[in-house]
Amino acid sequence: MINWEIKKIFKSKNGIIALILFLIISMSMVFIKPNQIIQDGSENSMSDEEKFNMKVELLREQSKNKGEDDISEELKEMSNEKLAAIKFYEYKDTMFWKVFNYRAFHPLMSSIMLIIIIIIFSNIYTDEIVSNVDSLILSSENKNKVLYSKLALSIGIPVFLYTVYLAIQFIITIMQYGKPINGVLQAIRIVDNPLLLKDAYTIYNFVLLKIGIMFVIFITLGVLASLFSFVSTNSIQSTSGFLIFIFLGKVMTLIKYLPKEVLLIFSRINFIDLIFNFNELVGMYFGRLKLFTMNLDIANLCFVIIIAILFIGIFLCTSIFKKFLTR
Repeated sequence: MINWEIKKIFKSKNGIIALILFLIISMSMVFIKPNQIIQDGSENSMSDEEKFNMKVELLREQSKNKGEDDISEELKEMSNEKLAAIKFYEYKDTMFWKVFNYRAFHPLMSSIMLIIIIIIFSNIYTDEIVSNVDSLILSSENKNKVLYSKLALSIGIPVFLYTVYLAIQFIITIMQYGKPINGVLQAIRIVDNPLLLKDAYTIYNFVLLKIGIMFVIFITLGVLASLFSFVSTNSIQSTSGFLIFIFLGKVMTLIKYLPKEVLLIFSRINFIDLIFNFNELVGMYFGRLKLFTMNLDIANLCFVIIIAILFIGIFLCTSIFKKFLTR
């Protein structure tokens, strides 16, 4: 049943458009590289070794601070942990990882993936209604398989597309910058601001963490787009409802009379910022939030909320199948 759904999606006009967009974004990344690498070609640019030494010095200065408040004290502790984790203080080649990290989470890629998700999943059930096939589906013996296969695809297709995208970028970056080496070194070598890095990540750990979170974001968007398709009667309603939900979190950050704790959370978990400012948000330190007697890490709390949104979306889809579509 899933194979049949996949063939139907990618033989349709929307599926073909989605594939074209995916190929364009995958191939266009060959021309995109971090600004710092472009600037390295100028006469007045600092060498990579000088940049690394500056990062180490920043961490040393922060580690010597007295820590006048909780945030300063925590930044001091994190700086000490990062310094202790540094194995080599001399420059090491991490060019592959800088470029791959930049391409793997580029906002252009994220925005195109969002468009692809909208094209495919905002129409995943409304197309059946428009073509009057929905009545045949709901009266067939395989109606549950059909509906659940659509939900499964809202999870599987984003995972597949992003995995293929990562593989393409990995190969392209190897062809341009050589084999990936020194991934066991600290992630401060490939980020601009080492102070805000949440932990003493290695490059491997940092990149894998970001890949995992990006998977969760794309899966969540796919499930939510499908959810709006299941409760709508045409693609305009479905797409509009999905986009309103996506922009709602960003709009909430503009409502200044909300408690500052709520605004802080919305500024970190709204999908607009997650798509366009992913590198500035994921793996970074945001401080802690006092909730009753608990002192919660904001970054961890935001990730838990995103996971909760995903499972709520799946639960609502299955509830719709049971209560409305299959009655």
